[in-house]
Amino acid sequence: MIFRRKNAPLSPASAASPAASDSASEPLEPVEPLAAEETLEPFAEDELQDEWLELDLSRDWREDGPFDIEEVDLDADEVNRVDLGALIVTPQPGLKIQLAVDAKAKTATTLIVAAAADALLQLRVLAAPASRGYTAEVRATLEEEATAAGGTSTLAEGPFGTELRRIVKVAAPDGSTGSAPLRDWLVEGPRWLLHAQLGGRAALDVNAQGPAAELEEFFRNLVVRRGAEAIVPGNPVSLRPPGQP
Repeated sequence: MIFRRKNAPLSPASAASPAASDSASEPLEPVEPLAAEETLEPFAEDELQDEWLELDLSRDWREDGPFDIEEVDLDADEVNRVDLGALIVTPQPGLKIQLAVDAKAKTATTLIVAAAADALLQLRVLAAPASRGYTAEVRATLEEEATAAGGTSTLAEGPFGTELRRIVKVAAPDGSTGSAPLRDWLVEGPRWLLHAQLGGRAALDVNAQGPAAELEEFFRNLVVRRGAEAIVPGNPVSLRPPGQP
């Protein structure tokens, strides 16, 4: 982690060197889907939804990030960051980032981060109510979508509270159908919810002993700039390419 919230002691600068910012412009290489025969480690047994909500509300899971723009002083260090509008990114060596643009709407709402070992992280900033607890509603929707599509889902304690672990159906290049693991982190801030979806090897690395640890560090250093615009809760907040107003 590079910084803490305002009024908290700053961590030693472990930031990427200026050259690391070049990773933001590197093209994202395709990530091969996980082979159908590979399976996840056993997940924790499912529990009542209200107990998972209680876990989410039991502590401040954002103490070490991700941060809201009002919680940090970006001028307090000389780290080269990438401004994407609703997200401010701290590049890390070895990670490639790319904005996914909706061809119809011609707007970007998803940030894709690729790491080594076929690990992938997709990020969206969603508008949320001012009151806490919206994560449970979004999580329930994701669970329903997984089940309706013939997949499975379960809940477990993760680094940011309750995380959703899913197995979803995917189409292989040869036309056959296989399965792939996903992990969902849902993190609430002031009128925003950050949805992170881990795929590939990062979805298997539930103990953060491999690529998931690298992506978690990237995730914790994110800064969200939600803005004052009125947005219906659940709708994505648009991102913008670097350098655009």
